[in-house]
Amino acid sequence: MQNKKVSIIVPIYKVEDYLKRCVDSITNQTYKNLEIILVDDGSPDNCPAICDELEKTDERIKVVHKENGGLSDARNAGMDVSTGDYIGFVDSDDYIDADMFEILVDAIEEHDADISCCRYTRIWDDGKVEKVGNDDSVNVYEGLDGLKEYLYARTVDPFAWNKLFKAEQLGNLKYPDKNVRFIKGILGEDNPFNIELLKTTKRLVVVGKSKYNYLQAREGAITNSAVSQKKIDSVFFWDTVSKDCKENYPELLEYAVRRQALFYVGLFNRIYEDESYKAERAVIREFARENLSIIKHSKICENSVKLSVLFVAKCPKLYVLIMRIYKKLVGEAKL
Repeated sequence: MQNKKVSIIVPIYKVEDYLKRCVDSITNQTYKNLEIILVDDGSPDNCPAICDELEKTDERIKVVHKENGGLSDARNAGMDVSTGDYIGFVDSDDYIDADMFEILVDAIEEHDADISCCRYTRIWDDGKVEKVGNDDSVNVYEGLDGLKEYLYARTVDPFAWNKLFKAEQLGNLKYPDKNVRFIKGILGEDNPFNIELLKTTKRLVVVGKSKYNYLQAREGAITNSAVSQKKIDSVFFWDTVSKDCKENYPELLEYAVRRQALFYVGLFNRIYEDESYKAERAVIREFARENLSIIKHSKICENSVKLSVLFVAKCPKLYVLIMRIYKKLVGEAKL
């Protein structure tokens, strides 16, 4: 039975070499009851024309042309015109396995869940492939356990594109009473979007199979960009999450602080030698000092996290020396 419609939203900008492969992987899904919304986000290349041609090949394809507003704005524009019972997202330089949405629909319906997820495969330009997850497990999380697992990031990945959402949870033309949308103009937009949803999600189901193929290292992709103010803001966003958990979800505080520590230490590793980031380093050191006790006694924090936070809090000069040696031996620390 495929009586429920799935709206798949594809934000498009400067991906003319990847777009057809992406759309083909969607039109060839074993789940056929699809609404495929291609959102041309003012792309300056041949993507607008490619979208119009693709629309002629499949009646399920709908094209939206708009001025450039960024990834969040494009996804929001797609949701605004969608009419499906479920909503999914696929980035236009990626592609998906043929049965991905059939598996996600089956999972969300079998477990009466609000969100279903699968795992994914990282693909590099040099041909390297790495599957994240990929097993036969099915994990069901009730209530705030889904947000806890998201913060822990073991089986629930921090993306929108490997998930299927009930449209009534987000809002679209069929469900106009809700209007949950991505925040415009930020990096890491998936995190506030997912976290806000998971606060009220009654059930989350995670299928262990890797079904989404994520192009990891495309030149010019956000993940490859250098440190910027937007990237710093996306790291400091985790302070908001920790404060929210401290005030409203104390049972999740340890998980939020661990996740914040991972991002803060990662940023510190990128900016420790740049004096223009002196204020940011001070913020990170203050976090380390204030949360050292929580992290030190945590049962979920890795020893590497505990040591990093300890050194940043107590002996930053020694930490910087260690990082310089590490950089010479291994290479640049990654954010």
